[in-house]
Amino acid sequence: MPGGRSEERVPSVFRQLAADVRNVAWLLNDYLREADVTVAGSLAASEYGQESLYSDEQVADPVFHVIVRAQHGLVAAVDHMGGLAACIEADDVVLASLSLLRPIVTAAGMTYYLLDPDIGIRERLRRGWNFELDSVREQLNGVDKDQMPELWEHLAVTRYRYLTWGRRHGYTKQERRERFGERRYWFADGDLAGPPPSELRLADDVLAAIGDGGMGRAVYRFSSSFIHAQAHAFSILQPAAGQRDSQTPNMVPLGVTPGDLTTWVMVATMAVHTSAARCGQYFGWDLASWVGTVYPIMERWAHALGD
Repeated sequence: MPGGRSEERVPSVFRQLAADVRNVAWLLNDYLREADVTVAGSLAASEYGQESLYSDEQVADPVFHVIVRAQHGLVAAVDHMGGLAACIEADDVVLASLSLLRPIVTAAGMTYYLLDPDIGIRERLRRGWNFELDSVREQLNGVDKDQMPELWEHLAVTRYRYLTWGRRHGYTKQERRERFGERRYWFADGDLAGPPPSELRLADDVLAAIGDGGMGRAVYRFSSSFIHAQAHAFSILQPAAGQRDSQTPNMVPLGVTPGDLTTWVMVATMAVHTSAARCGQYFGWDLASWVGTVYPIMERWAHALGD
């Protein structure tokens, strides 16, 4: 192909890393595709069985809705892992690979937060519907009321329905004015009164679960620097020694070592692993295939980093 580039531009170690990431994503996708609320004795089945206690004309399926939203966290993580694998083995991609780490960790963190086995159904609903209220607020902030009045009204009615549902089921409406856009609303239930956690907190918590205190915050900040093209992001990478690209002669290729990339990919995968384990507990998954596939991959990465 005219202008094509040799596969030698991507070292074999990066191609193997991409294959590993893709295998983890594919396996998790298989689990998610089979997830349901019918496994006898599972927490999912127990809570779904209480749907009628919380449904009304405002929200017909509040429990199932939150269960699906919790799954969507790992669905998003799977999708971004596929993108990460594609970037790792691409000829000319460095920064985008690192940008994808943050959404993987925060998406896994959302699932981890929503499917906490130590909370009851009321708290799970409170957490889930608080995320929904934040989502509607974000949509309202993105719609010009004068330019798209029908869409804005539809979203405002949706928010009203959610707030009405919460009030009818004993939740207390909390609100505050933010620096930008629509007023923020969320539900409180007794002593549980805080708004949804930040993305940074979600990332921190899902990785703190395996003893890496502060690692979630580190990967969130690290990846954010690339997402926002902040100046210090470029200082993290070093010019690739002795390399020059004839197709971009005025550019010095940025170098990222296999060890550095493997470290950050492993951190993101650990977040997904922790969240998948919690998802498996909630839905009653048999995680034998997961353990048999993912553990050897992470052990191989750890061994490579130790060499």
